[in-house]
Amino acid sequence: MRMARIDFPDDLLTTQTRVIRVYEALAQQGRGGSTVLRRELARELRLLYSHPYWSDSAHSYADLVELRRAARACAWREAA
Repeated sequence: MRMARIDFPDDLLTTQTRVIRVYEALAQQGRGGSTVLRRELARELRLLYSHPYWSDSAHSYADLVELRRAARACAWREAA
């Protein structure tokens, strides 16, 4: 069974992509000096979860998973 493609707003997809990049930067940095990145991550997550897209009760956790997949796919295309 194949899931239907979900069209996410561009700004939501961009925010999720930034969240992924900050997570990756934190993973690379290791210990110490991560305050700026942690604050950036908190800011991006606030933007992500407070986006008007999520105010519609029809959206579920599965949509969040699909958003992450779509953001990773965009990042891979950009890197190629």
